[in-house]
Amino acid sequence: MLDHYLIALALTASVFALLWPVSVAMTDVSIVDAWWGPGFFASTLLVWILGGADGPRAWLLLALVGIWSARLGFVLLRRRVRHGAEDNRYVSIRESWGASFWWKSLFIVFLLQGGLQWVVAFPAMAGVGSSVSLGALGIAGAAVALVGFALEVKADAELDAFKRGAGQGDLLETGLRRFMRHPNYTGEILFWWGVWMIAAEGGAWWTVFAPLTLTFLLTKVSGAGITGGHLKKTKPAFRDYAARTPAFIPRFR
Repeated sequence: MLDHYLIALALTASVFALLWPVSVAMTDVSIVDAWWGPGFFASTLLVWILGGADGPRAWLLLALVGIWSARLGFVLLRRRVRHGAEDNRYVSIRESWGASFWWKSLFIVFLLQGGLQWVVAFPAMAGVGSSVSLGALGIAGAAVALVGFALEVKADAELDAFKRGAGQGDLLETGLRRFMRHPNYTGEILFWWGVWMIAAEGGAWWTVFAPLTLTFLLTKVSGAGITGGHLKKTKPAFRDYAARTPAFIPRFR
């Protein structure tokens, strides 16, 4: 299976690398997000085609990752079109790296995301190769993944609806964000832990490094860290909101 994983890595790295010169011409690295969601399904599907099993576990993983990837790809593309400019996250990175960012972005944005995508997708890629019967753990994993997916859908829908009528300094504090600051990240973490549970039941327990990596990134590095820092600068009410609202685990009040 190792060669299958390496072929999947070559695929996703190639697509990200091809997007880089387009971003340079546009002066906008936001287009990297165009392949972030779909790339997970492409890698999983490729590994399954090369040597996957034909059974409930493979079909379940392909369905879950396919739906998740399609939705995320659509949401990110729609936001980019609506926003009409480079995402604020990448603007901050561009400013911090200065004039050399245009060529360094190939490594610190595009190829880095390609590598991270490959790592996080490992449970799905490994799981589609298992012929072990689907059991209680796999079904529980599907339930966890669907709960995470539902959280992401609702959190993104609430945010999009809020942005259509919000002022520049307004902060969304209702809906899911009444109980936690980053429900979309919580949903994504749950989704990929659910995928890991499905894969682990089939023997791919060793891919636990993937959801652990994703959890660390979203809670400590590129997720809440960047989002929270931006909100502190642009939303005056965010500090008070953050002081009384947990980041990821909801507090019902």
